[in-house]
Amino acid sequence: MSTLVFFGASWCRPCKATLPIAERVASELGVELDYVDVEYGDSRANNVTAVPTLRVYDEWDEPIAEHRGGATEAQIRGLFA
Repeated sequence: MSTLVFFGASWCRPCKATLPIAERVASELGVELDYVDVEYGDSRANNVTAVPTLRVYDEWDEPIAEHRGGATEAQIRGLFA
């Protein structure tokens, strides 16, 4: 089972616009969504150089897809194709 991880920050306007879309897509696809605020740290935030960054991890916590910057619904769904 994959997990969608949303790396963002509270001050980031593209994050605020993209997060509700990511939540809806994750819910519709039945995948877990984790939100990581890059200001507070998380080991998965290594090499995150832009916010928002959406990263899909496989069942072994290995990243298998990534999108940097604001994303549309189609772009988020494309991470699972």
